[in-house]
Amino acid sequence: MKKLFIIILLLIIAGLISPKFIGSVVESEHQSVVNKLNDNQAITVNSTSITRSWFTGKAETEITISLQDEGLENISFIVEENLAFGPVIFTDEGVEFALSYSQASINFKELLIDEEIETFINDKIHFSGLLTFSKDVVANIVVDEVSKEIDGNKVTSAKAFGHFTLEDSKRLYGDFNWSGLTAKTSDESFTLGKLQFSLDQTLITGDYFQGTAISTGKFDFSLDSIAAKDTDNNAVFSLDDILINAVSALNDDLMTVTMKYRAGKVEFEGQKLEDANLTLLVSDLNIIAMQEINTILAEISVDGAGMFTPDVMQRLTTLIDKLLVDKPVIEVEDFSVKTQQGDIASSMHISIDENLFDTTNIMSIIPAIKVDAKGKAPMPFFDELGVAPMVDLYIEEGYVVLKEDELSFIVNFAQGSLKINDRVIPM
Repeated sequence: MKKLFIIILLLIIAGLISPKFIGSVVESEHQSVVNKLNDNQAITVNSTSITRSWFTGKAETEITISLQDEGLENISFIVEENLAFGPVIFTDEGVEFALSYSQASINFKELLIDEEIETFINDKIHFSGLLTFSKDVVANIVVDEVSKEIDGNKVTSAKAFGHFTLEDSKRLYGDFNWSGLTAKTSDESFTLGKLQFSLDQTLITGDYFQGTAISTGKFDFSLDSIAAKDTDNNAVFSLDDILINAVSALNDDLMTVTMKYRAGKVEFEGQKLEDANLTLLVSDLNIIAMQEINTILAEISVDGAGMFTPDVMQRLTTLIDKLLVDKPVIEVEDFSVKTQQGDIASSMHISIDENLFDTTNIMSIIPAIKVDAKGKAPMPFFDELGVAPMVDLYIEEGYVVLKEDELSFIVNFAQGSLKINDRVIPM
């Protein structure tokens, strides 16, 4: 019993003493993040300070973001953080075992925004972060439900939650959920359905903080619906079951990226479309060359005019040449939609012949491009839209072929020569 008492006493003492030492570790980690942000040429950390007591602390960081636009002023704001030091921390999400817990607020400086918007950011958007013992960062964002009515116009936005983790400064994963928005005016109503997105990305090269990251993994986005209705509750426009998915993978320093876009149903001006798809594949991208391109673009992002200097263009041209060695391909695997009159479908394959690309002339990439594309669509669909006379002109010119109420085309472009339906088109 005595030994148990001693062990409990030691744990209590350790729990009381350790926050003092943990605070020092947290201060060091905080400064490390600030330094990484400051390395981004579009971000300037004007000042930073952190004060520590035994169990808690406060941090204040002033940041300026350059927008690289002559018509827009740079954005300056102050991030104020209330810190609690571990090992045992009582948070809004419950008891946590971690190095620190932070609750942050953002105050804009010299920014001409409506006072109500600034109040909304400060009062309705809540940021918190956990620094784990493995020095991972777990961030949470909560946007409260908002309902506003002005002159009979009402907007209601549901509550939103986001939870993201940066693991070992390399893996970024998490999700965001929002139950949507409704807006009503005297003329119409607008509804945005439930929105969700998630990501899981692993850093391959570059840096998240500097904006040069190249990563592999997946990104998923879904939106239940977008709908606009008139005063008689008739649908003016609707878009249902919107999905976006992106997956990137690496094999022997070559990256493949697949992007898919889909809408389950689209309605507008009496037209009803279903199962709209776009699948885009980009393969065999050399990540070493891509990283060098990212670095150049990051360097010149602060001064957009520098983009077109002969030196920058020559550097980019050299890197494009490196990319072409691995014969990258862009392919539209599926661009299709189902209409009431039949299916519209097309596909396209784009490659570049590195032997036709001249590193002394970036415009030489145009004749080096090779394109093969084809597509089909029902003629009654265009009749319904009232554009049949325009389509007839294309048929007469040979740009599309009509056979048994089906329109089709085949396009080939190579070595600067364009062929449509096996007919050479002067350029």
